[in-house]
Amino acid sequence: MKTFKTILFVALLIFHIATVVIISIGKNDLNFLFDLFKQMDLVQYSAIAGLVLFLVVILLFKQEEKAKSKLIEKHENEVNQIKAKLYDKKESESSPAPKTDSKPEIGEKTSSVDQESDSTKTDDENTHS
Repeated sequence: MKTFKTILFVALLIFHIATVVIISIGKNDLNFLFDLFKQMDLVQYSAIAGLVLFLVVILLFKQEEKAKSKLIEKHENEVNQIKAKLYDKKESESSPAPKTDSKPEIGEKTSSVDQESDSTKTDDENTHS
């Protein structure tokens, strides 16, 4: 697509340069203008070619703009998903961990001194022992 755009822009540039050159050569020559009337088919086809080139350029810009907007929308969705994941992770880290009531196995003994000195346990857990 890049080569097509380059070719299109070169063709449009040549068209405009040719138009400017032709007009500047014959701007003060009345016979030149009458000769243009004799070659009206050539003038008409040139004008149509210029219009077609212009419309193709507009369509290419519209297509490129639409592709950019889709890409921006896609990136915004990705950013929103990442923000949601980060928010969920922060929420899960800030909320207290669920309590697990683990009972000692049959062979294990727990001492009340160890539980009272443990500062990480809450008062509810210390009273159950």
